Order: sequence, then structure tokens, then C-alpha cells
Amino acid sequence: MKVRPGAVVRGAGVTLACLAGDASKRSPILLAGFAGGWFLDRPGLQTFTVIPDTEEPWRRTTVPFATSVASWSAVMLAAVTALRRTRLPVPIAAVVLGGGLVVVDSLLADLGEAREAAGVEAAHAETGTAAT
Repeated sequence: MKVRPGAVVRGAGVTLACLAGDASKRSPILLAGFAGGWFLDRPGLQTFTVIPDTEEPWRRTTVPFATSVASWSAVMLAAVTALRRTRLPVPIAAVVLGGGLVVVDSLLADLGEAREAAGVEAAHAETGTAAT
């Protein structure tokens, strides 16, 4: 498994959001973490992403970014809120949730890359050309 920098930034954002005592500060921390992580690399699992059917480059870049960041932030905000209501101490819960996100994100990105590579190999096998 290759740990990706974007996954680490997203995991750190989730950890910091879980440690934040004020509930109103959690959402901006999550949004910042997921937005920053997106620019380093896309997440391995995208909860909800819209890819517009248009040729305009700004829409093909902006819409997937906004929908993925917003949906992941909402899912993680719900997870952080639920985890903070358990008996588990907050620092431990924060590290478990943030670390778990890094591992799952990196594993899913690896699986996605392997699936894409297998698809390319299959396409080259069909055409009889060598993969480069």
C-alpha cells in the first residue's frame, strides 16, 4: 500500500475536526482538509461526485471537486459527531478515525489504479499491441 499525501492531509483534517471542541469549527476544518487533499491527489473513495457532460474545462474540474469535497465533509462530519458521543476518549477516537481514513483512502486508490492498469492491459491484449 502506498500512502498518498492527499490521504494524509484528509486524515489530519478529520483528526483535527474530531479534536475541535466547538462544533461550529468542525465543518470548516473538514472542508479545508478535503479541499487541500484533493489538490495533492484525488481520494480513493468518492462518496458523491458529479462529472458534468460538457466540454467546458472549468466545469469538468470545478464540479467534481465541489461535489466530492462537500459530500466527504458531510459524511465525515456525521462520523465525527457520532464518534464524539461515544464513551471512547476524544483523542483516541480522533486518531482512530483519521488514521482509518488514511488507510482506507490509500487502499482504495491502490485498487483503483490496479483496476485501471488491468483495463489498459486488457485493451492492449484485444488489439494485439504492447502496453507502454
